[in-house]
Amino acid sequence: MATAVAAIALVTGSAPAGAAAPWWSPVALRGVAVTRVSAVGGTIMVRTGTGQTLRSTDGGSSFANAPAGAALPPTGAVTIGTVSWGIDPAGRVVHAADAARRSAPVPDPGSPDLGAGAHLIAAPAALPGVVVAVSTSGTVWRRGQDGDWKQALLLLPASIVQGIPRVTSVTAFTTPLSDAIYLGSDGYAVLISTDGGDDWIRAGPELPDSVYALSADSGRRAVYAGTSDGLWEHVLQELPGPPAY
Repeated sequence: MATAVAAIALVTGSAPAGAAAPWWSPVALRGVAVTRVSAVGGTIMVRTGTGQTLRSTDGGSSFANAPAGAALPPTGAVTIGTVSWGIDPAGRVVHAADAARRSAPVPDPGSPDLGAGAHLIAAPAALPGVVVAVSTSGTVWRRGQDGDWKQALLLLPASIVQGIPRVTSVTAFTTPLSDAIYLGSDGYAVLISTDGGDDWIRAGPELPDSVYALSADSGRRAVYAGTSDGLWEHVLQELPGPPAY
């Protein structure tokens, strides 16, 4: 399959008139840069641009300083049921078939060299075997259900002055709610793929262009975005699909 290149990411627009609900809605912390997000079952932890760690236990209605010892989970790994995927320190994708029994992760055959320090990875539970990982150079790679790795996305410059937007985050639901994979960027807001990473479109109407972090909360059927202007939320509808531009 041909590599999808983000010429599509240059498309702009807004949600169609008469839509039942906005694609993204602000949750909290407007005016604050949110650089990390972890959301699980209504408990949301964020890190701000000043390094402060905050926690909400009511779905984002209120935030307070996180308790001593509370920390955001590490990036670079995702678990789907008993299967785990991760990125090792050398920048290769590794796979453990039975995380519950702590089986040792092994390099995934054909994994690209993502570069030392690469840590962005996601795997949608609805598409077993599909993995999306981001190299330190910003190239997005996808693993198909057949185990074959291919380049999935290479962002184009936003303009001559702004250059190529940085890929900041990637997430998907770890229970089979949706095929969607969400990609955050500092410049193109959020891009979404609904075919396992083959094709991407921009899916960030109403969002600030600078998205620094994403987290999919299966319990609340929601994706949270940490942005240059606070925390935002996208809630899956009965028939989830990308917005029409």
